[in-house]
Amino acid sequence: MYRDDPLDDEAELREVLGDGPVDRLVAADVGQPHTPLEAALDVLRLLQGWVDDAAAGRWFATEQRRLEGRTPIEALVTGTLEEVEDAARAWAAAQG
Repeated sequence: MYRDDPLDDEAELREVLGDGPVDRLVAADVGQPHTPLEAALDVLRLLQGWVDDAAAGRWFATEQRRLEGRTPIEALVTGTLEEVEDAARAWAAAQG
């Protein structure tokens, strides 16, 4: 579930990930009803339950074995939204 103002959510994501990665997410059109930006926000919310924003930002930028060596940003841009969410859940659970 998203807050009332999607611009606030995007701004928060930009604070955590930086402008470049968020611009890539916004520009990606993967032909799915759930956009890469929305998926990234879902993943951020999930990770915020387990780690601070700095650790979450590092996770998004780090190559993940579960994503075939791609970063979560790269995977989201190419449309592998569910795989990124699954990888985030597994990583977050390992942090607890």
